[in-house]
Amino acid sequence: LKLALGASNRTAACQLRGAMAGPSAAPRGLTQTGYNGNLTPAQRKALVALKEALLAFALDEWDGSDDGVNEAPQAEKPGDAIGKGSAKEVAAEAELLAQSRSGLLRFLRARNFDVLKARDQAVTCCRWRAAVRPWAVDPAFIPTALPSGVWRFGGHTKAGMPILQVDVAEWRPWEYRWGIDEYIRYVAYMMEGACGRMGPGVEQVCMIWSMKGWTAQMMQPLPVRCAAQLLYIWQTMYPERIGAIFLCNVAAMFQGYFFNILRPWMSHRFLSAIYFVGNTPLQRLLEHIDLSQLPRYVGLTEIGGSHQDYPVPYRSVPDELDAFVADLGGPDNLPAASEVHKTIAVPQHSSFDGSASGTHTGEVDLLQGRTFSLEISLVHETVSVDWYISGELHGVVFGYKICRPGMLGDSTLEEGTSTSAPASGAESPIAAPAITGNLAIQEAWAGCTLKLVLYSTYSREDCKVLGYCIGIEAQ
Repeated sequence: LKLALGASNRTAACQLRGAMAGPSAAPRGLTQTGYNGNLTPAQRKALVALKEALLAFALDEWDGSDDGVNEAPQAEKPGDAIGKGSAKEVAAEAELLAQSRSGLLRFLRARNFDVLKARDQAVTCCRWRAAVRPWAVDPAFIPTALPSGVWRFGGHTKAGMPILQVDVAEWRPWEYRWGIDEYIRYVAYMMEGACGRMGPGVEQVCMIWSMKGWTAQMMQPLPVRCAAQLLYIWQTMYPERIGAIFLCNVAAMFQGYFFNILRPWMSHRFLSAIYFVGNTPLQRLLEHIDLSQLPRYVGLTEIGGSHQDYPVPYRSVPDELDAFVADLGGPDNLPAASEVHKTIAVPQHSSFDGSASGTHTGEVDLLQGRTFSLEISLVHETVSVDWYISGELHGVVFGYKICRPGMLGDSTLEEGTSTSAPASGAESPIAAPAITGNLAIQEAWAGCTLKLVLYSTYSREDCKVLGYCIGIEAQ
């Protein structure tokens, strides 16, 4: 069908080649089920069911009739609004996805192996791809965004993930000639190009964001709509593709205010892939990326790598990929998933220092019938603490307490609870209830510990994985 449509989808070819070359690495290693080579019987049945459901959808969408077979897809012109893809294009996308085991598993993992939800999300993705045509985005469709150099293709991590580097200081969506549609195509262009740079067994992308230069103007309505679209595209159209996002040089206003606005649009899995790495991120990055793959600067942030600055892309997606593969010496030289560095796994912490402002994200494994505490040490400089915990919260009980250590054990100075907040009105289907709260810290609590306590009373699974985001404001 794809050939009949005349669409050049070299990105999909790279993905299929990688999927056939070998199993992909599970982000937490093969102890985690739901990945190629480590499926439970129930997950195998879900995989088969989703494949059959997508093939049935493709047949219902277009039955292969001769009507219009010899007609080329309607050509788009720069400036055209993103419309709807034809039935043949949607069916082609569904059939292409149905042939990719790793692709089907990404949608199933994103929806906790709920076949109906995974099918609905996959269908949404197929319709979006048929409309946006990420593989065919030409520079003429993104005339302002592409040469701005906000996004660039970088090197690869030790795990084989392609790196995207983002310079927020150059982001001016209000100047885009074609408005938000230009931004959507720009994101699709970069994500498609990054996926085409994946070698055998690689499924995820690593991003390095330079947040230096972020301004209050980027909180106006159009940039906020663009940010919402970015999160929607990442999580709905490219589920499980984001391995890690390193945020460097984050402004206090973004970290303490704007990021809180964006949090309800993030799934707990996505939230736990975001890391705030400060103004000197080199040591943290070197844990996952060789120095030779890092540039000296990303935007206004000094990284300290030894690679020359990566160029601003200027060709179509297929041409950029062809040039990249030619520079490597052929597709067989694409970095494969590493057995030593399977993924980017930043150690998760359960205790945090309240003497410095910052945002901390991660995941917690909550066992049934057990409690788990996230602890913040309070000092005179601590002004306030806010928390945001998301995931499958059915049966989860939450409470907080201020504890002062003593000779006879801890004494509780204050305690309380918070209820699940309703999902945001964002259009992202991943928005879910969350446990949220904010606590102003009293001076008398200096030397105490704020404990955020979680308890799982009931679960169909022995262990729940929850994502957390803790914001600390200090003087």
